[in-house]
Amino acid sequence: MLVCPHCQFDNPNSNLFCQNCGESLTFHHCHECGEKVPFSEAICHKCGALTGFTWWAIVVGDDPEAGELSPGAPDYLDIGQRYRLEKPPASPGEEIPDRQARVFDCQPLQKSVLKVFLEDRSGLPDLGLVGAEGEEVPDWLPKAAVPYLRLKDFYPAVPEVHDTWQEGNREVILLDDRSAWPSLSETIERENPPILQLIYWFDEIAKLWKALADVGCCRSVLVNSNLRVDEDRAIGVQQLIADLPDSLPDLRDLAVLWKDFLPSDRDPLVFALRQFLERLRAGEIESVTELRLQLQELGDEEANFPEEEALALQEAIEESIEFMSDESSAAIEETEETTSPSTADLTSIIADEEDEHATDIAPTRLLTLADAGATDTGRTRRHNEDCFGINSEITRQQTNRSRNTRGRGLYIVCDGMGGHASGEVASSLAVKTLQEFFIPRADEKMPGQDVIEEGIRQANQTLYQVNQAQESYGSGRMGTTLVLTLVRDTTVAIAHVGDSRIYQINRRGLEQLTVDHEVGQRAIQEGVPAAIAYSRPDAYQLTQALGPHDNHYIKPDIRIFEVREDTLLLLCSDGLSDNELIEKNWQTHLSPLLSSSANLEEGVRELIELANQQNGHDNITAVLIRIKVQADLETRPG
Repeated sequence: MLVCPHCQFDNPNSNLFCQNCGESLTFHHCHECGEKVPFSEAICHKCGALTGFTWWAIVVGDDPEAGELSPGAPDYLDIGQRYRLEKPPASPGEEIPDRQARVFDCQPLQKSVLKVFLEDRSGLPDLGLVGAEGEEVPDWLPKAAVPYLRLKDFYPAVPEVHDTWQEGNREVILLDDRSAWPSLSETIERENPPILQLIYWFDEIAKLWKALADVGCCRSVLVNSNLRVDEDRAIGVQQLIADLPDSLPDLRDLAVLWKDFLPSDRDPLVFALRQFLERLRAGEIESVTELRLQLQELGDEEANFPEEEALALQEAIEESIEFMSDESSAAIEETEETTSPSTADLTSIIADEEDEHATDIAPTRLLTLADAGATDTGRTRRHNEDCFGINSEITRQQTNRSRNTRGRGLYIVCDGMGGHASGEVASSLAVKTLQEFFIPRADEKMPGQDVIEEGIRQANQTLYQVNQAQESYGSGRMGTTLVLTLVRDTTVAIAHVGDSRIYQINRRGLEQLTVDHEVGQRAIQEGVPAAIAYSRPDAYQLTQALGPHDNHYIKPDIRIFEVREDTLLLLCSDGLSDNELIEKNWQTHLSPLLSSSANLEEGVRELIELANQQNGHDNITAVLIRIKVQADLETRPG
């Protein structure tokens, strides 16, 4: 079967075009010059850009002296000649014992062998538990792939397995290709990041340690070249590296690696971090929990250290602390021990070491804020009664100690009703009124629910007064639905009236954040079964909208929450959300947009194209908001 890269529909191998969405199954367009390039080709023949689908191959248990990996097909990794080698696999080294190579996927629309197995899950164990105590490894599954499957919840820190197979004593694993990601050491040398960023990276590595220890792969974060930094400045490993049975790593090895990442200047906080690493190397820090607690304390010191005190201490360090005696070191440690909270006092900050993966040692702060929006008339309508508004501002401030990003945004989607002229006026007037209310408040903190409701009621009253002045009645009275989102850094407020929707997408999946204000939903909330509620002829009739009635009839749903992980928000009219289009296609059209490298403008256009293909009966509007966050070590919880 050929899996369409646009809509994920399974097509017969003989198809040239997807029978679901009509997209080509033989070529795609070069991202550099737009030329058509066959899916089987790795390089654009016009501009030379890399357009092929690549994977990172790990070959385990293979004798590098044995010659070709695939006899009779020396340029390929497999006998079926699907995965073509960019160059011969690198020979094993002392740090990375397995052969590695980048491969081009010559049949990228075909399902991998692993995916075929996973789709037929009858009799399969939980792959997250495979290889754990008491759990057997299926005969068809290479043992080298087991650690990746057990750590699947740690993606993207640990790469996903695309495919895996075994041939005799040789096991092959294909992973996400991270060879283009810069190494952590390269990133530090190039950017000279603030100390807080280093502490954040160290904590990300520490969070992985226990999980890696459970699968015997702690060396994965001890090999410098294996530590990579993605586009969002998050830590990831290129591959898992098995520990040596006669030389098991421990936390002291982290200190040896981390000290090479520290800057050479004499900043007092760099000095404090060096002292911390000395304690770690000496074995004074015995658990991941304690390690992360002390990283938290260092983050607090960095955030709260007075500038004058820092300068004075720096002078003292330059004069006398370069070669500290053992007695001085002991005195400093004794002082820290009497003035710092004990580990027991801080257990409320960090959860037990047994649950390290679920732990966040600090609140989040904004890393990036991006947005895009578009609207379309649709295939059958002659006029567009939808309207949207985007007002956002992103500011950045950076010093040698810290980097801060502030983001503020107002996002509105309205779906007008009441006939062509009335619908257009209602939606655009609502957007204009709401912008006039909220934009002057953009520099303030997040408004409370009462203020947000006041703005919505003001928009309703404006439309209602126009209706009254025109003496319109019945279906001739103009009105509009509303979805609204306010962003203040990592705080988000949403509000809605009518059946336009807001969706949230993150690593846990898709969630609809709004409930349609319509007769069917009201019946369900009153206890009527969904099948009966939506069998009514008026099930989809709105129970409220802006404009037709005065403020006594308007009860907007309002919610304020904190964003704790990378999140994509979608505001849309029902022309996009009808027929469960979002629920059926979010994994292909929304989830990839979480990546900072994804173009939101293109993402919106593709959503509207999809809606025109599968719906198209109404106007279509979409607004996307991408909020990327990172741990905020400047703020201690509680």
